[in-house]
Amino acid sequence: QTMRDSSIAVTLPDLNISLSRLFPFKRKKAAGEERWYEKISLSYTGRLTNSIRTKDDRLFKAGLSEWENAMNHNIPISATFTLFKYLQVNPSVNYTERWYTRKVKKDWDDEQGKEVNDTTYGFHRVYDYSASLGINTKVYGMYKPLFMKKKEIQIRHVITPSISFSAAPDFTSSRFGYYDSYIKDQNGIRDTVQYSYYAGQVFSPPSGGKQGLISFNISNNLEMKFKDKNDSIRKVSLIDDLSMGISYNTAAQVRPWSDLSFNLRLKLSKSYTLSMSSTFATYAYEF
Repeated sequence: QTMRDSSIAVTLPDLNISLSRLFPFKRKKAAGEERWYEKISLSYTGRLTNSIRTKDDRLFKAGLSEWENAMNHNIPISATFTLFKYLQVNPSVNYTERWYTRKVKKDWDDEQGKEVNDTTYGFHRVYDYSASLGINTKVYGMYKPLFMKKKEIQIRHVITPSISFSAAPDFTSSRFGYYDSYIKDQNGIRDTVQYSYYAGQVFSPPSGGKQGLISFNISNNLEMKFKDKNDSIRKVSLIDDLSMGISYNTAAQVRPWSDLSFNLRLKLSKSYTLSMSSTFATYAYEF
C-alpha cells in the first residue's frame, strides 16, 4: 500500500503447482529388459495468479473486470533411447496451455484517430506446443605422442558430434484464433497492425512465426595420461572443450544459416580456467 496516493496492490492467491518427473508407462513389476516406452517421462508445472492495483476504497468494491488473473500449465514430455548401441537419441515434446478470463479485440477509429478496444469476459483457452529431436554420440581416440620417448604417456581425444531438430507451427495463423489485425489509417498512411487478443496479460500468448531449426555442433576434449615418479597415473587436461556450432532455419525465407560460434575452455590449474568464445557472421562476407 502506498499512503501518498492511497493506492494498493494485492496478489491473492498466487499458487504454484509442480509435479516431479514420472514414468507413466513403467511397469511396477519389471521382468526382462526395459521396454522403449518405459523410458518416456513427463512432468508438470502450473501457476495460478490473481492480482489487482487500485485505490484502497475500491478494493472490496472492484468487480472481476478490474482483477488480473490467469493460469499457466506446462507439460514437458521426453525420453532417452540408445540406437545402434552408439547413438543417443533424445526426443521431446513441450506443451503449454494458458487460461485467460478476458479477450481484447482491437480496431481503428477513423473519427477519433486512435485505437479502440472491445473487451469480452469469459473462459479462454490458449495453447502452444513444440517438438525436438536430438542425436549425439562419442568417438574416442588414443594417441602416443611421437615426440615423447616415455611410452607411459597417452593422449585421449573425445569427439562429440550432435545434431538436433526442433519445430513449431505459426501460432499467429488464423486457424488458431489467437491473433487478428486491423487497418490503421493515419495521416493518409495505411498500415496493417497485427495483435494478439491476449497481449499484456499475466502470461504472454504464444509467439508468432513458424519454427524449423536444424542445429549442428561438434565438441572436442583432449586429455593426457602419464605415470609420475611414484608410478601413479595422473591425468592432465590439455583442452577441456573446443566446440563449434551452427544452425539452419528451414522456415526462414532469407539467410537461413545462423552465425558460426566457437568456444574454447582450458583448465590452466585446479583453481584457474580460461574460457574464450567467438562468433563469425555467416552473411558478413561477399565473394
